[in-house]
Amino acid sequence: MVAYNIIFAGESGSGKSSLINLLVEQEVSKTSNDAVGVTDKRERYIAIQESDVDLLNIQNIDSRDTDVYRLWDTPGFNEGTQGTVSPHKATKTLKSLTKELSSGDGVHLLVFCCRFRKRITGDLRIVYHAVVSSIHCNNVPVVAAVTHADEMLESPEVWWEKTRLEREQKGMAFRGYKCVSTLKDGDFPVALGRRKKARDDMWQLIKTHAIPLSTLVSQPDLTRVNIILFGQTGVGKSSVVNLVAGRHVADVSSDVTGCTMKSTEYQFIVGAHHFRIWDTIGLEEPKIGANAYFSTILKALQLIRMVAAAGGVNLLLFCLRGNRLTSTVQSNYRLFYEMFCAKKVPVGLVITHLEREGNMEDWWSRNENVINTYGMKNIGHACVTGLADSGAPEKYALSRAAIYGLLTDCDRLGMYTMPPENWL
Repeated sequence: MVAYNIIFAGESGSGKSSLINLLVEQEVSKTSNDAVGVTDKRERYIAIQESDVDLLNIQNIDSRDTDVYRLWDTPGFNEGTQGTVSPHKATKTLKSLTKELSSGDGVHLLVFCCRFRKRITGDLRIVYHAVVSSIHCNNVPVVAAVTHADEMLESPEVWWEKTRLEREQKGMAFRGYKCVSTLKDGDFPVALGRRKKARDDMWQLIKTHAIPLSTLVSQPDLTRVNIILFGQTGVGKSSVVNLVAGRHVADVSSDVTGCTMKSTEYQFIVGAHHFRIWDTIGLEEPKIGANAYFSTILKALQLIRMVAAAGGVNLLLFCLRGNRLTSTVQSNYRLFYEMFCAKKVPVGLVITHLEREGNMEDWWSRNENVINTYGMKNIGHACVTGLADSGAPEKYALSRAAIYGLLTDCDRLGMYTMPPENWL
């Protein structure tokens, strides 16, 4: 397993989406100020956290401190006659999600979300049992996230103890709880540090009670994932490497000539996985000339054979600049996917240089049909900017989440081995 699956479920209008925005530190999920929810289907968001596991015994690691959390937002229960999601649809959506996750990585934690109230009502009991009965996985820990804590007239600890008997009588069991406010510091009533405390409390709740990805941290126990990063010169492959690392580990160039003149390996620890990424020499290098194009292709083929001999290629990451797609882009895709890897290695697309997009994901909405027309099959995409100092730090943070989302979604991939015959 490479990422935690954390499901947020519970009352409609309790603030599930607001909690996710709090944890991601971005306004990524729609929210509402009334009791009717706004989430009408499941949505996945990526949050990145520093790992609490000591991996200093692993050598030559470019980033060794990353845990990835998939935060799943689900439709709320008990919307009433004014709601947009029926109880049947909410139950069906949650059951479908947990069934899908249990067949793969599993569910590591269920966060039951509810609004603060003075007493535990019968309606809340019904919602709790509807949510818990929808979980297909056995022994999934359940914790409570009680929102609107700013309405409490007593401490959360006192309230939790006062309602303990009511919860027990209604069969509502939790491994842990946090009472939080999702208001910003400047919201009325103004309270400096309120949002940071709420974020810290929620992460403490999740990290304390989520099922661990792995208790093994030595290098031989980590699952290796081999990735080859390719694309045209100047497209920003090295910036993508830095995006994964969260810091500068690969040299980048501001012009189209590129700066990667040979394949370079980078290693990252993500959850219980050991990612090895090879940044390849850019195709269509203006400085090396057309006569050297064959040599560039040969070096790429030699790299794939070397990685195949070292255990296999799990994933091809194809970087392309977020502008007009050309036949050259298609040719480079076909070179690696069809000719080098015989259509046996899955491809993930990384669209770069999207810092000028208002919403970077809009690029995909506009160009998905063109991608399909070019026959560029893929198992996922990430729309990113690799410019950490672009003046839009929120876009860089979203980009890092997007690339980790792509990598973690490619977790269960088979190995590819280059056929023995020499065709080139």
